[in-house]
Amino acid sequence: MIQDFRHDALTTFHGLPVFPFAHDDPADLEPGGVPEDIEAWAWRVGADEYDEADGEKIWPAFLAAVDTTRVKALTLAAWDSCESGTGWQEYHAALLDAADRFPNLEALFVGDVPSEMSEVSWIEQADPGPLLAAFPNLLAFGLRGTAELTIEPLAHDRLRELTLQTGGLPPHIVRAIGTSTLPALTGLDLYLGTSIYEGGADAADLAGILSGAAFPALRHLGLRNAEDTDTLAALLAHAPVVAQLESLDLALGTLGDDGVAALLAGQPLTHLRRLDLHHHWISEALIERLWQALPEVDINVDEALLGRDDDRFIAVAE
Repeated sequence: MIQDFRHDALTTFHGLPVFPFAHDDPADLEPGGVPEDIEAWAWRVGADEYDEADGEKIWPAFLAAVDTTRVKALTLAAWDSCESGTGWQEYHAALLDAADRFPNLEALFVGDVPSEMSEVSWIEQADPGPLLAAFPNLLAFGLRGTAELTIEPLAHDRLRELTLQTGGLPPHIVRAIGTSTLPALTGLDLYLGTSIYEGGADAADLAGILSGAAFPALRHLGLRNAEDTDTLAALLAHAPVVAQLESLDLALGTLGDDGVAALLAGQPLTHLRRLDLHHHWISEALIERLWQALPEVDINVDEALLGRDDDRFIAVAE
């Protein structure tokens, strides 16, 4: 799974620690310089401070300083340090122009911008389809923010992990994901978000994913950060996709007793290895029922928020 997002940029990606490259002059890297073990790092390239160097200067400095043929994981930080949620068309173009310089790239994350530079709902994205086509060996792909994003169903033969982190995932994007051709996909994480920020996917929008037919290799499904997680849980209680999963994630949303009761009354969940429900409004009585019904399942019920029952909120919004 790609690291959780709340407010900060990634610190690990594709199982590797992140090395930030935010310099428009390679000399600024001194005294440490560029690590010799290039393939042991996930490289975060772009602006990481407000009103500092921009991506149009950082990117060529990175290409000049680092042997990109050895880069396995890459995250794209802000292109524009002043308007950090913009400039993704330009960044896509720069990466596509240099695609042949990354023959061993396995993981790519677009929009690795912390909330101190841009709220997630302000991050504008460009169609990721050309990036997936340019990097046929990708195993993991993620993006943060979906403002003004329009995509066609995705296609990739090798991609195993797909993550979209947002405060509001537009229903048309959810439908496009559900009709994508990703035969190797084993992990899918969608931050569904709130209708205030263009989210609000319903059962019809999720049908392609919940049917299990879209991704036959899927073993992990995260429908995270949902504004009505109880309704979502009721859908999953009878969704065919659950039978093929090893891990189910409903974290960061508004799950309460009604949703847990629906899960327990639905299809068996004893085959799961992990059930992640952290950031929730579940009573101790229902948590105890979960433990009793699923004694062999690793259940995460951290971040209990029951004391704020009248004010449920998702973890990632603006």
